[in-house]
Amino acid sequence: MVAASKKKKILIVDDESLIRFGLEKFVTKEGYEAVTAGSGKKALEMIEDHEPDIALLDLKLQDSIDGLELLNIIKKTRPHITAVMISGQTEIHGAVEAMKLGAVDYLEKPIDFDRLKETLDSIVSESGDETGDDPAAAAETEETFNSPAMRKVQAITRRLAKNSDLTILILGESGTGKNYFCQKIHQMSSRRDAPYVQIGCSNIPDHLIESELFGYEKGAFTDAKASKKGLIEAADGGTVLLDELGDMPYQFQTKILKLLEERRFRRIGALEDTEVDVRILAATNLDLKKLVQEKKFRLDLFYRLNIATIELPPLRERREDIPLLTEQFLKIFSAKYGTGPKTLSADAAQLLLHYSWPGNVRQLKNLLEKMVVLSDGDEITADDVRDDLDTPVEIPAAPAPAGTAAPGAAGDDTDGYPLPEDLTLEAMEERFINKALEKTGGNQRKAAALLGISRDALRYRLKKMKPREAPSG
Repeated sequence: MVAASKKKKILIVDDESLIRFGLEKFVTKEGYEAVTAGSGKKALEMIEDHEPDIALLDLKLQDSIDGLELLNIIKKTRPHITAVMISGQTEIHGAVEAMKLGAVDYLEKPIDFDRLKETLDSIVSESGDETGDDPAAAAETEETFNSPAMRKVQAITRRLAKNSDLTILILGESGTGKNYFCQKIHQMSSRRDAPYVQIGCSNIPDHLIESELFGYEKGAFTDAKASKKGLIEAADGGTVLLDELGDMPYQFQTKILKLLEERRFRRIGALEDTEVDVRILAATNLDLKKLVQEKKFRLDLFYRLNIATIELPPLRERREDIPLLTEQFLKIFSAKYGTGPKTLSADAAQLLLHYSWPGNVRQLKNLLEKMVVLSDGDEITADDVRDDLDTPVEIPAAPAPAGTAAPGAAGDDTDGYPLPEDLTLEAMEERFINKALEKTGGNQRKAAALLGISRDALRYRLKKMKPREAPSG
């Protein structure tokens, strides 16, 4: 149950009064504050009046604003609201569309209240509320990366996030997690309760980008029948991510420079500037220095952005994180699709570890989601994985860590720890943790250093397992 000091407010939107009543009664019993709406139009009014943290949205509303349209509006105007869709068994396609729009989960009717509780508990946990109001404390409880490169990125992110006005440029190949880190920066800042608005610069046509970002006054052009706020103004008090900034039209970049330097802009058709209090984050997978040389990106804007920079390495350069990411994604998708726990065979784990991952973390995530849905049984095999890898994978004969048994060598014995025949990532992890603790006499700090992970990461793993006694002799 949610502690009173951390009570979240949930908006329940469903056109069936009995469902609204049942959901309201349940979430209230669980310690949440509930408000309800029977239509999309009423839901928008409730959002204005009550500012909910979580929204449970019926996919099929008998209203001019259905669940998908309502979700789209929420994500554009109140992106900090976490949305969960409610759908019938025949509405799976719509539920998938909702996930693409930003819903974190969907629940089928009739509602499984145990599943709903798990979903709400997960949302509260991920929001960092269990660590209180300190965003830095919340960040410390997150899963730590195994690779030195990503641990460095994580440390830099925490440090830069504390200055809630600092503009940050995030660089990296497509799929490396730029959007994820931008969201974390927002969540760890003092702006975390205000809007977070992500703007895809490559998705907006050049002739519309100014009106979309800055808005316009009534009569500014033929179809401007009423004044409209732009996305920048909608984020007032919060954070704006200019995603794929390198694709922004050259002629519009001077207006972005003014926004960065003065925190003001001018709507189309307006006579005066509008001031706005926003933090600007920018992300791109392009080489901005090269674009400057090619006269496709302004030098003054580049210098203004290149003050605080985070560069994310590609997945092929931090392979130590692949087992950890794999474990997390398998848990997420197994729970999402209700398949039961899924594991990787030793051969499949080796394929993932040594593949080049041109699509980076996004490609790994999409592959594992597909495998969870399509694979037969509880184990994902090498044959399941191989067909979805576009290039052959060469697995070295010698193991990467010196002095350890090659993964997948069933029945091998190293230092008194026999490898199980049915080798899983969990079994390998437990074996190495126990061995490290044995070598360091149970000293967790030294064991973590030996394993190449943080002490917090080791503690997290120890909570999930009961260490075995080291074999005698």
